[in-house]
Amino acid sequence: MSTKVAQWKIDEVTNLSGKIENSQAVGIVNIGGIPARQLQEMRSNLRGKADLRVSKNTLINIALDDAEKEGVNKLEEHLEGQTSLVFSDINPFKLYNMLEESKTTAPASAGDIAQKDIVIEEGPTSLEPGPVLSDLQQAGLPAGIDGGDVVIQNTTTIVEEGEEINAKVADVLSKLDIEPMEVGLKLKAVVEEGTIFEPETLALDIDKYREDITTAQARSVALAMGVNYPTKETIKPLIQKAFRESVSLGIETEIFEPEVLEKLVAKANLDANAISSKIGEDFLSDED
Repeated sequence: MSTKVAQWKIDEVTNLSGKIENSQAVGIVNIGGIPARQLQEMRSNLRGKADLRVSKNTLINIALDDAEKEGVNKLEEHLEGQTSLVFSDINPFKLYNMLEESKTTAPASAGDIAQKDIVIEEGPTSLEPGPVLSDLQQAGLPAGIDGGDVVIQNTTTIVEEGEEINAKVADVLSKLDIEPMEVGLKLKAVVEEGTIFEPETLALDIDKYREDITTAQARSVALAMGVNYPTKETIKPLIQKAFRESVSLGIETEIFEPEVLEKLVAKANLDANAISSKIGEDFLSDED
């Protein structure tokens, strides 16, 4: 007896396959550990630039197989854990950077690993005096009362990078409205025109990349100038260089061309003045 497949699953696979076929770039995103509120904010911020579709991995796998789009089946090996499909018509590099920039902060939960030192600055808090004072102290914070306010008496590193956040600390951080965790959509792989791109390839330092291009362009122009190779960038300075060199040659060889004549006259005038000055010095010397 065959098992009937639920209609919603058939519809879901059909919809996913259609979006896969009609998108320039299709990727797999890890959404594990992102609270619902932050995930919703990220989806909202990406609207119009990228579309996230959360679905069961088994249905995504079938959709990737069914879609008539080159290379998307390569994404199947990245279907692990809590994942989402991402669809976009921008190139994979821009998509990766956009997802990286969509990262946001989130509250800490017991068992989370601190991504960096969690430092609580000294000063007053918004908390009312009461049992919370004991909670702060048990979590390792030097807390006290000052003028009716709960205050942190010294700046304290409550959890160091790489350490596990325990339940007491997580509770205190929540009370202090501190969100020490950074969460974001982690692009695991994306396919465009049959080619699969992974984060290691897409993580470009844009500023460094631009600097390298500018440096390479400047060096290529300098090389072209050095070997007198005409290009769109070098033709004008090469003509100017050739003109200067021809004028210098004309002055050296005393060629009476219009561009040279004025400079020859000026040179002759300088030479005459130098000779006149020398004759005057010799004359005065003879008189002595």
